[in-house]
Amino acid sequence: MGYNGLTSMSSSDGGFAMVYYLIAGLCFLVGLSALAGALFSRSPARRRTLFAAVWLVLWLVSIALVYTAERRGAARPAAQTPTRSATAASATHTPRPTPTPTPAIPAGLVAFHSDRTGDFEIWVIHDDGTDPKQLTSSPERDIEPCWSPDGSKIVFASGRDDPDNLELYVMNADGSDQRRLVELQPGDDLAPAWSPDGSKIAFHSNRDGNLEVYVVNADGTGLKNLTNYPEANDSRPSWSPDGRHIAFVSDRDGNSEIYVMDADGSNQRRLTFDVANDTVPRWSPDGRTIAFESTRGVRLSIYLMDADGSHVRPALRQAQEDAAPAWGNGGRRIYFSSLRTGSWEIFYVDLVTGEEVQLTKAEGYNRYPAWGPLPASK
Repeated sequence: MGYNGLTSMSSSDGGFAMVYYLIAGLCFLVGLSALAGALFSRSPARRRTLFAAVWLVLWLVSIALVYTAERRGAARPAAQTPTRSATAASATHTPRPTPTPTPAIPAGLVAFHSDRTGDFEIWVIHDDGTDPKQLTSSPERDIEPCWSPDGSKIVFASGRDDPDNLELYVMNADGSDQRRLVELQPGDDLAPAWSPDGSKIAFHSNRDGNLEVYVVNADGTGLKNLTNYPEANDSRPSWSPDGRHIAFVSDRDGNSEIYVMDADGSNQRRLTFDVANDTVPRWSPDGRTIAFESTRGVRLSIYLMDADGSHVRPALRQAQEDAAPAWGNGGRRIYFSSLRTGSWEIFYVDLVTGEEVQLTKAEGYNRYPAWGPLPASK
C-alpha cells in the first residue's frame, strides 16, 4: 500500500470519530438531565415522562452507534497485502558479456624453393596448402625467395646468368618480368630481405671475400656494406618491422650467434650466448619476438626469444630437424622446413593452438618458406 492510501484512510477515520463523539456527548447531556429530573421530580406523571425520555435517548444513541459503525465499515478500504514495487521485485539482470570474436587469420601465399621437378625453382602455394604453382623455370638454381611488403613482387637468388655466381633477381608475384637486381660480379648474393617500407633490400654476399651484410635500394642502386667486419662472416639479415634495426648472424665471437644493428650498420651488438649455433633470425610482425633456428637442443629446431635476446624458448613441441623459420598471417603462424617425414617439407605451427601442420607433400627438397599477403586485385 502506498503512502497516499494510508493518509486517505486516516483522514476518513478521524472524521467519523468526531461525528460519533459529538452525538454521544449530546445524548449523554440530554439523558443526564432527564434522569436527574425523573429522580428528583415529585410528580409521578412527570417521572414517567422523564423515564420515557431517557429510554428514547438511549435508543437514539444506539441508532447513532450502529449508523456510525456502518459508515466506518463502508468508508474503510479493503485491507491490501503490501506489495513490493516493480523495481524492487525485479531481480537485477546482469547481461553476459558478448564473447570477443576470434580475429580472422589473414590469408596469403607461401613462396619457397623446391627441386620437385629436377632442379631448384621458386614455387608458391596458398597458406592452406592448396594450388601449388611453379613461378620460375631456369636451368640453374632459383632459391631463397622473399616477398615485398605489399605482396606484389618476389626477390630471389639465381645462378641463371652465371652458374658460379648467385645473383639477386626480382619478379612479379605471378612470375612475370624476371630481372636481375644488381650488377653481375664474382661472389654469391643470398638471403634477400625486403625492408618494411619496400624501399630497400638487405642480403648477404661474399663479393668482398668474406660474408657481409649489404643493403641496396629496391631499384638496384645505392649498394652499401653494413657490417664491414672482415675478420668474420655476417649473414642472414632480417628487418625489424619499424625498419630501424636489422638482426643478423655472425661468427665473430667463435660460433654463429644472433646479433642486431641499426639499419645504417651502427651499434652492432650480440643477442644470443650459447655454445650451439644460432642462425636464420626472423623478426615478428609486432617487433617483440625473434624466431631463429638453433642446434642447442638434441636436434636442429626453431626457437623464440624476446627482441632483446631474453626469454629463449622452443617454438615447437619437439625438435625434429626443423629449420628456416618465417613469420606469417600477422604473426599467428611460423612457417618452417622440416625433415621429420624423411624429406624436406614445408610446415607451419599455429602459435595460438600449438597445432603443427604439413603444408607441402612433394618428395624432394622444399625449403626456405616465405609468407606474403595476397596481392591486391587490380
